[in-house]
Amino acid sequence: MDHRQKDFAEQFVRGQDRVYGFIATMLPNRTDAEEVFQQTSLLLWRKWDEFKPGTKFVSWACTIAHYEVLNYIRRADRKNIALSGDVIELLVKERRIMRDEIDARHDALRACIDHLPARQRELVEAAYSGVQPINALATQMGQTANALYMTLRRIRDALGECIRRRLGETG
Repeated sequence: MDHRQKDFAEQFVRGQDRVYGFIATMLPNRTDAEEVFQQTSLLLWRKWDEFKPGTKFVSWACTIAHYEVLNYIRRADRKNIALSGDVIELLVKERRIMRDEIDARHDALRACIDHLPARQRELVEAAYSGVQPINALATQMGQTANALYMTLRRIRDALGECIRRRLGETG
């Protein structure tokens, strides 16, 4: 693997959650979103050499994902798709307008999570990975689900405050 391929692979790994999130905003059905994400991922890998180093990978990948969503809607049985192509175009336009703010918030969140104590960081990752339900995680930790929800709420509040500080926001 040459240097450019390695750089692409690293950017893909770092950005894949954001690309999936972008797709999921347009296709709220998880099965549809996962299918389009898989197709998008394959297409990104096929086009890896078209990515220009130094540009924003997630923006490039989301542009490709946008067209994959539209293709999916055209191919799919329309009654199973919650949003029309026009609404999706509007969402994509808004996403482009807000891209810098979204990227800044995402970067701030990642930095804030990285600065959590290890135990809290592991809890956040376990709770929001979707691998196991909160009830099972609470049992594994020897807590009630309510106690775990309260702990997560305190962590979310701290993360929110950390993000506001990093972005220079007040209130």
